[in-house]
Amino acid sequence: MKLQEGRFIQGLRNMFSLRWDMADPEEIHNTIISGAKLQGTNMCILMLAILIASIGLNMNSTAVIIGAMLISPLMGGITAIGYGIATNDLTLSKGAAIRLGIQVVICLITSTIYFTISPITTASSELLARTTPTAWDVLIALFGGLAGIIGQTRKEKSNVIPGVAIATALMPPLCTAGYGLARHRLDYFGGALYLFFINSFFICLAAIVVLKFLRLPHGNDISPKALKKIHRNIAFITVITMLPSIYLGYDIVKKTMDNSSAEKFITENFDFDGTQIVQKTIDTDKRMIEVALLGKKISTADTKALQSELKAFGLGDYKLVITQTEVESGVTADEVEKMLEKNADDEETQNKVAQVLAQKENDDLKAENENLKAQLDSYQSYDIDMSDIAEELAIVYPNITGAAGGHMSSHSVGSPTTVNGIAVVLYENKALTDEQLKTVTELLKKRLDVSNVTVIQQVEKQKDTTSKAESTDKKKKN
Repeated sequence: MKLQEGRFIQGLRNMFSLRWDMADPEEIHNTIISGAKLQGTNMCILMLAILIASIGLNMNSTAVIIGAMLISPLMGGITAIGYGIATNDLTLSKGAAIRLGIQVVICLITSTIYFTISPITTASSELLARTTPTAWDVLIALFGGLAGIIGQTRKEKSNVIPGVAIATALMPPLCTAGYGLARHRLDYFGGALYLFFINSFFICLAAIVVLKFLRLPHGNDISPKALKKIHRNIAFITVITMLPSIYLGYDIVKKTMDNSSAEKFITENFDFDGTQIVQKTIDTDKRMIEVALLGKKISTADTKALQSELKAFGLGDYKLVITQTEVESGVTADEVEKMLEKNADDEETQNKVAQVLAQKENDDLKAENENLKAQLDSYQSYDIDMSDIAEELAIVYPNITGAAGGHMSSHSVGSPTTVNGIAVVLYENKALTDEQLKTVTELLKKRLDVSNVTVIQQVEKQKDTTSKAESTDKKKKN
């Protein structure tokens, strides 16, 4: 029995052994050193990777950004730093660090110049995604770094390195930092640079751990005291690097949970006859939920009840703001359906009711457009020229065909109605995604110099001219 257990344990060790297909120490040395050179091919590829990444971020193209990740030579210098520390060759580590620093400066300068002259100034979702690193980025960099150094120390090189290059992105954060400099957004610059440092440091840390485990020959002998100091410094930097990312990670989790609770609150509580939600905004930073309603106006008692209900969803510190556009109620679709069922054998009645329903839909569409226009036109304290903004938005999102803007009336629970913020109607041939809508909203806040902007999407629809009477005829014949 003990013999079988011993064989099983030995089998597991062999299965996960890093030594059986390990390359010669000299081959590992040459591979890592060649990847850290700052001349010839590496420099040409570096410049191309910078431009590709910048264009991909500017155009919000994930595929192009991935291409830049794959060809970027930045990981070579980071691995060389770890190799020098693992083999006690501090001269090698210092030289690799200097060369990496030069590459970083070149990336920042080149990307800053590109984003300065680029006509597209809107921050894409790919750019924004690289400005708030979290603890998950630490884990990705660490595990990716472990996979990367293991792949570099094998006799036969596999497809590990390209995968690691994609997972532990190095070039996109640097180009995002360049965007921050070009647009004078120090928050973008700082967040992107922090993400780059997280990825670089934990790739380097992973290389040190694996290379020490493989017991590669040491280049120089370092005193135990100096070695202890190096290890202590690495541990200190590790902790300092992780702390902000842990806080940001907790913040993102909290915001995600609040957002989910707010969505659930809106779904379960805003179910009023003759009233529908046309816009909802959940601002976890300002602790505010804004809901725009169209239809029958809900009472003050209902709004107070809704505010009180927030506590049951863990949102007691949130403020509920409701914007209402009232339209006269008419016959509903459910009522028409009941009429059709009641008079199923009366073809003439069916046709008349179907025509009423078709006219009702036309009237509802016109009423909605007129109310939206009236809501914007009713505030004339100053004009908002949307022509330039509309043209700029159309460059980034071609499905936007125009825009109109005006003041917005808001009603806070327990407070009088006030004019607060700006409402913008986007005329589109196709609705924006939630992510695109968020980016557009942030741009409008910046361009209009206000903190509160409500965006209403008005999608151009091709009205089906076929009356429901014809549909009823077909059902009758069938």
